[in-house]
Amino acid sequence: MFVGVCVRTFVFTLGFHEDHVTRRLHIHNALAEDVVVLFTVSPVSAGVRRAYEGVRGYVLRIGLSEPKLVEVPFNPPDGIFTIVGVLKDVPRPLIVDVSGGMRFLGLLVVVSLLFMGEDVDIYVQPEGGDVAEVHIPRELFEFMRRPLSSGEVELIKTISEYPGITLDELAETLGKSEKTVRNLMTRLRKLLVIQKGRYAGLYPTKWVKVVTNLRPKHEEEIPQTP
Repeated sequence: MFVGVCVRTFVFTLGFHEDHVTRRLHIHNALAEDVVVLFTVSPVSAGVRRAYEGVRGYVLRIGLSEPKLVEVPFNPPDGIFTIVGVLKDVPRPLIVDVSGGMRFLGLLVVVSLLFMGEDVDIYVQPEGGDVAEVHIPRELFEFMRRPLSSGEVELIKTISEYPGITLDELAETLGKSEKTVRNLMTRLRKLLVIQKGRYAGLYPTKWVKVVTNLRPKHEEEIPQTP
C-alpha cells in the first residue's frame, strides 16, 4: 500500500484525446511524488494508445513516474470490481477527472468512488468548448455520509434568513456562545458558508439547497438559496 501524506493520485478516464489530462496536471501543479492512473475501456484501441503515449510523454517530461493505464471491462460488475481494486491502494487524496472516453466509463468511476465511501474532487469538462468546467467538491461526499446535525441546521437556517449576519450577531440571535458557534461552523465553512474576512458577514452558498435535501424528509427544511 502506498504511504505519503503529501502524495496525490490523479485519476482520469481516457479516450482518444489527452488534453484534459495534461490540463488537470498543470492546473493542480502535479509534483514528482504524485501518481497518475488512467482508466479506459477494454480492449485498448489504437486511438486510446496514441492518447496514452501523449500523456506518458508529458508526465515523464514534468518529472512524474510512469502513468498506469488500466483496462476496464465493458460491464458494470467487472468494471466496478476492476476500478475499486486499483483505487483502494493508491495514495490519498484523489483528484478525479472524468472528461475523457466513454460516458459509461466515467459513470463506473463515480459509482466505484461512492461504493468506496471516498471524499474526492471530481471534474468534468462538458462537450463543447464554451461550457464551463464542472466541479463536484469532495466535501459534498462527506455530507452524504454524515448529514447536517440539528445544531448545524439551526446555523444554516439563520444565515439563510439573514445573509450577511456576522459571527457575533449569529451567536446572539441563537443564544449561544461565540465559541459554540465557531465550533458548529467548522464543517459548514468547507462548502455551505462563505465569509470573506475574519470579521465579515456570513452568506449561504448554492450548495445549501443540495445538502439540506440529504436530510430525512420529516426534518425541517431550510429556506433555499436562489
